[in-house]
Amino acid sequence: MSELNVRPVERKPHLAEHITRSLSDEIASGRLRPGDRLPTEHFLSQNFGVSRNVVREAIASLRAQGLIESRQGIGAFVAAQRQPAEPLQRVSAQLLEGDNTIRNMFEVRAVLESQAAALAAAHMTPRRMKPIQDAVERMRYEGAPTAATVNADLDFHRAVAAACGNDYLAAMIRTVLEPMRPLIAANFARQGPMFGNIPNAARGEHETLIQAFVDRNAAAARQIMGQHIVSAASRFGYEIAFY
Repeated sequence: MSELNVRPVERKPHLAEHITRSLSDEIASGRLRPGDRLPTEHFLSQNFGVSRNVVREAIASLRAQGLIESRQGIGAFVAAQRQPAEPLQRVSAQLLEGDNTIRNMFEVRAVLESQAAALAAAHMTPRRMKPIQDAVERMRYEGAPTAATVNADLDFHRAVAAACGNDYLAAMIRTVLEPMRPLIAANFARQGPMFGNIPNAARGEHETLIQAFVDRNAAAARQIMGQHIVSAASRFGYEIAFY
């Protein structure tokens, strides 16, 4: 890995945003390549002239954008480049039949993600909003939804969790989200007049939530996210309640 082009921050108002942009540029230029390990928090804080907390905030933003991945006990690494969009594979109908485990997962998501949405709205900034909006845009597709559509859906929820400002809550949401990937993929792959609009319906609900973030309306964000999870559960055939 070649020497990084880092230097102390000259303008103080948005320190984490500056670092996020600088490291994004390093990745885009190829100076940081997929699989490269990022320098330590100590190195980055010293070279950028900021605190470790600012570095951690920048790293969290890059992770929400899918540019880096953290490996527990090892460090942060540049994520592998996303592969070209692949069509969703059909899966066994048993995956969609599910059981109370799936219902319980949706109920947990409704509790955790509604609170995360409220906190995100209360603390929303343009920097935190960008990965959320980017994920919504990436959910648009032509023809048929692909694996990239599923990634964008999950990235939206991860970005909202990252924007809430509570690392513990964000980690819990990420833990619950990942097992949902094959279920979401299976549901997005369903065809016909009854199921074909499912990905667009999900994206539309995401767009409604963005307006609450723009307005910084925590109460509205909580209600909209909770109802979104209820609606998502119903698309899987489960009825859950959100209070």
